[in-house]
Amino acid sequence: MKNNKKLKKETVATLKQTPKRTSPKIFLNCSRKHSSNSKEQQRCKCKKTYEKVPVEDVRNLLHLSLLGDQVSQNLRWCTVKHSSRIAKVLLLIIHGLNSSCYRKNKDCFKKLCKAVSLETKVAFNSSRDIASVLFSNVPESEKPAIVSIKPDDSSNTGRLTYLVSKKKMLQMNYPKNDDEGIVSTNYANDLLTDSSPLFALDCEMCKTEDGLELTKVCLIDETGSSVLCTLVKPRNPIVNYLTLYSGITCEDLSAVETRLEDVQQAVIHLLPPDAILVGQSIENDLWALRMYHPFCIDTSDMFTQSGHRVKLADLASFYLSRNIQNDEMGHDPYEDALAALDLCKLKLRMGSNLPKYSRRNLISGDESQKLELSKSNNKVETISYTSLFESLKNSEKSCAVVDVRRILRRFENVAVDQIECINDSETVKKTLGAIRRHEFVCAQFHGLHTLLQGNYLSVDNLRVSLEIMQG
Repeated sequence: MKNNKKLKKETVATLKQTPKRTSPKIFLNCSRKHSSNSKEQQRCKCKKTYEKVPVEDVRNLLHLSLLGDQVSQNLRWCTVKHSSRIAKVLLLIIHGLNSSCYRKNKDCFKKLCKAVSLETKVAFNSSRDIASVLFSNVPESEKPAIVSIKPDDSSNTGRLTYLVSKKKMLQMNYPKNDDEGIVSTNYANDLLTDSSPLFALDCEMCKTEDGLELTKVCLIDETGSSVLCTLVKPRNPIVNYLTLYSGITCEDLSAVETRLEDVQQAVIHLLPPDAILVGQSIENDLWALRMYHPFCIDTSDMFTQSGHRVKLADLASFYLSRNIQNDEMGHDPYEDALAALDLCKLKLRMGSNLPKYSRRNLISGDESQKLELSKSNNKVETISYTSLFESLKNSEKSCAVVDVRRILRRFENVAVDQIECINDSETVKKTLGAIRRHEFVCAQFHGLHTLLQGNYLSVDNLRVSLEIMQG
């Protein structure tokens, strides 16, 4: 018995003498520039972290985590300690899940929350897909920072430049926050920046005994993906379905139970506080929704010096070479919302380089040729997927991509283990197996995004879908 106690004491003494292995850690930095001294930054107690970081900064963190001391990247928004001791990195990209949805449904991600000790919002404003940005080269001259969007070299204009002013909102009779029956979004003035996300909105209406009322709404995000598209049944008796314009018939609404109040709550839930709504004469859509939102871009007068409003179909034909609103069955709200979004993004990207709208040249094609030439000079550079994976190969680190076949085709010429899946459930199983064999695994989940395409999910149904994904 005494020998056992003596052995126990010696073991404890040995353990105390053994140096503890320091684990790698990530800390969010303070956004206030107290000092350039990194120690003073770490001692800061105000806890004012960055509201958003660009996805390029996440890419830099990915490079630093995987390559450690080989990368000379100074991350402004976070500090990584002992990065060389990071053994494995697992990157999960869940399409259709934004930060707002994640924060409101955290209890659906119990396993993920246990593994994640810090979180922050990511600003993604690019015509490229997120994977191409994350896996592209990190320029030597690049310094991680929140990037303001500049459409071209000649004009320092961004998204905020094209917002409808308060004065014009009054002139054009936009819904006001204190108007009777108007519901407000959860907007936040202090979060609005040139990196705030765009959402395009289009509504269809019918005529009831009480006037024009909403019958269909479509809301799409900056990538063109539908986040809300649903029919709405008015409470008042319908006297004219306006099928020629709305495309809605009596049969379409016969089994619909969704009401205006349901759609209002859905829009409030889906829009982040700094969302910028884009639309054609968007005040009409806001009146149809009976909603107030102060951050709007109106595409109808965005392309004329005089502020004269132009029809969406004419703008789409002139700038996008796209024919819309020519269906005898009425307008398609998704088609209209997408056209408005693409027009807005084109204006933001090209700015003053974009030729002025001219109805005289709408048919002649002179301006269209000029536009095509301008577009060819502003093409987005093709992104190479090989940079990060080649660096890992040179460091003798193995990596894998777990995804569906159409995505894996992009990695055919890349030194990476391609693991094909057919759904999210299989992706989870194969990802768990891959992380045991590889130092880096990237897995993308598409199920939630596919489920949301063209559908409105109630909060309860959304939570069920998230829990299933969590497994």
